[in-house]
Amino acid sequence: MTTTGRPPRARVTRGERGLPAGRRARVAVLLAVATLLAVVVLLPDRLELDHVLPFAVFAALRPDLAVGIGGVALVLLALRRRWWPVLVPALVVAVVAGAVVAPRAVADPAPPPGGTELTVLELNAFEGHADARAVAALALARHADLVVLPESGERMRARLAPLLPGYRTWTNVPPWAADVRGIVVAAAPRAGDVTARRLDGDTRYPWAEVTGGILGPTRLVAVHLVSIVPGWISYWPDELGMLRQWCAPGGDPTPAMIVGDLNATPDHSAFRSGTAGCTDAATATGASLVPTWRSSFPRVLGAQIDHVLTRPGAHGVGPQARSTEVIAVPGSDHRALLTRLRL
Repeated sequence: MTTTGRPPRARVTRGERGLPAGRRARVAVLLAVATLLAVVVLLPDRLELDHVLPFAVFAALRPDLAVGIGGVALVLLALRRRWWPVLVPALVVAVVAGAVVAPRAVADPAPPPGGTELTVLELNAFEGHADARAVAALALARHADLVVLPESGERMRARLAPLLPGYRTWTNVPPWAADVRGIVVAAAPRAGDVTARRLDGDTRYPWAEVTGGILGPTRLVAVHLVSIVPGWISYWPDELGMLRQWCAPGGDPTPAMIVGDLNATPDHSAFRSGTAGCTDAATATGASLVPTWRSSFPRVLGAQIDHVLTRPGAHGVGPQARSTEVIAVPGSDHRALLTRLRL
């Protein structure tokens, strides 16, 4: 028996037809939104958003956020593949952000031998609450030639001076000023005829300049910049911009160093702009991803906002970093930055 009419129609599966138009549109929207959110969180400086909150904080924590967001996205992608329109963009942007910061963990070639050795110890003393005995013991044990302590005034100087025999000490604020406003500088006997003076300028906290003795022609500027918190962050980019007077190529022909708490990292566009021409000692020695703040966090979390920056003078002569070490000190919410250089 034979049949007539059309042959039976083959069934087309949903996969063979592709996604319905409505769902394709939703996937496209999800991809765009997820990509934008990932960029805003992990690369805010590329969108010039990192001068305001909360994006300035996101930029400061970029290494941690890149690892955290990338790791979570990878795990969820393995468990929930249907979430790929959101997870894949987050993972891709996290990889890009990681690639941005990874070179700072690789040291530059070591500077040539010779020159005068200089060891600088820097620590934000947390409104003068850092343990003075621990600071002094660290300075003596590591043979620090110069000690720079932001958030320190006369109270900290008076506690520290008897614990550092032979060192000369200064502070750039009057005795009645709160420790948070000042910077204490201490110079070892080996540093020679070093002098320190207050720098008056349009900064919320006064800075200081250290010259002479072991520094030779090099000018060391001790700084404390405002924090990226409500009420202060509007001043922060301008204060970073003020660093150009010591960092900008073609400016002052004398070599310079900037030491202190900048409340910024190389992931901030204002930091990169203000310090262009200077070399971050921690970046040069492959230690830029070790956090100096906050000391109560595990050592793998936080941001390195304390810095030693160097700029050569005429003919490329100037301080060069040899090593950087981040050290916990009781009583402070920062860790100390110990930098060994050659002048």
